[in-house]
Amino acid sequence: MQRSALPQFSFARGGGIARLGVLGLLALLAGCEGEVTMDLGTELPADPNITQVVTDIRGLEFTKSSGGTETIEFTSSEQVDLIDLADDNGVLRLFTSEQLSEGTYTGVRLLFDEDRADDAFVSTSAGTQFPLNLADGDSASLSFQVEDNESSSESFTLLLDLRKSLSFDEDSDEYTLTPTLRAVDTSEMSRIEGNVSVTCVSGTLERGAVYLFQNSDVTPDDIDGAGVEPFATAPIFTSTVGAGFFYALRYLPAGSYTMAVTCIGNDDEPLTDEDLLFRSVVNVDVDDRETITRDLP
Repeated sequence: MQRSALPQFSFARGGGIARLGVLGLLALLAGCEGEVTMDLGTELPADPNITQVVTDIRGLEFTKSSGGTETIEFTSSEQVDLIDLADDNGVLRLFTSEQLSEGTYTGVRLLFDEDRADDAFVSTSAGTQFPLNLADGDSASLSFQVEDNESSSESFTLLLDLRKSLSFDEDSDEYTLTPTLRAVDTSEMSRIEGNVSVTCVSGTLERGAVYLFQNSDVTPDDIDGAGVEPFATAPIFTSTVGAGFFYALRYLPAGSYTMAVTCIGNDDEPLTDEDLLFRSVVNVDVDDRETITRDLP
């Protein structure tokens, strides 16, 4: 199964589903003017035969520098197919201008509906459906402050990388989702994209992926929970217009990165160590609100 081209990225945030209800917070937040807007997108899993990753999301938990947390929730949980959110036009609006209490916020993570955990599943192109276990992932780092009686408005896009988050247990014949998130200021996020024409020694570009690592001159490694881990990943797509292959690394903060191609990205399992034979290793610097075209020959 080859992946086809996705719609082009746009900084316009018109799409998504607004969920405005918060349980039990209105009285607490009556004197606070800090607001946050949150969107959710995803990156596709390594296995191109996965067609659905369905679970019920109930809200977000924010971490404070004080060690405390604050939760905002939907009025009722929302069943979401995470594969749909990998489309640039499919970003999900989680919350719009939700109020938060005073404090310095340092992290955020997704909350799933534990009461509907048995409804979560993964489907494949062969029509097979597998159970999906939901595990607690680490919080995505972010930084903003809400001060008492001072107006503030923040907007972040969360990116859930399914290549890094979704694993399969052959013994139990089921998947586990351990969310690996990054949070990017929506007004500042950038993108790297381009064509890929790497000559594969093993594998093919149809099975390939582009990995992005924080900092320059990094020696690339797979996703295995040890050593260097990719900051972002992107599958290599086949173009729907003529021959060729391309990639798009989305929702990136400004920074210096190392980028590399592997022709066997579909083989990467988050819990095991694979030799992915990285090629076309290059450094790239990204500024805020920038789209960089970088072909990988």
